[in-house]
Amino acid sequence: MKRPAVITIRATQSAGDEAETTELVTEGNFGWQGGRAFLTYQETVATGFDGDTTTLRIEGEQKATLLRFGDSRTRLIVEPGRRHQCQYDTGTGILELEIVGREIQNHLTAEGGEVELVYHIDCAHTLLAVNRVHISVRLRDRSFSPE
Repeated sequence: MKRPAVITIRATQSAGDEAETTELVTEGNFGWQGGRAFLTYQETVATGFDGDTTTLRIEGEQKATLLRFGDSRTRLIVEPGRRHQCQYDTGTGILELEIVGREIQNHLTAEGGEVELVYHIDCAHTLLAVNRVHISVRLRDRSFSPE
């Protein structure tokens, strides 16, 4: 069953000596079934994917799958110790990337919680960036308007 939730996503991308952190606070839906967590939210202008819908499926600490639907379609899999191909649609073209999963720390329950994903983005086996994504899910019963 999907329940309304406040979803906070804080992503830090490091490339060489530089790091950039972005944060998105949005409303979406959270579901829990068979030990798996499902988050769905609408992208905004701030993320560069305005109007797209993103779904994230977390399977314990073994696997996380991000699916983005709309003008910029993406399927990104984070699985610690594994390398997955990813076609990243930027809206102006498709990038062929490799996602190398490093770590998933999952503290989500049926009542929300937090999860952190750490993965490398490679292109032709060359490290482009290290991403650390922290996601917080807080269930809500009333309307929420992100500032």
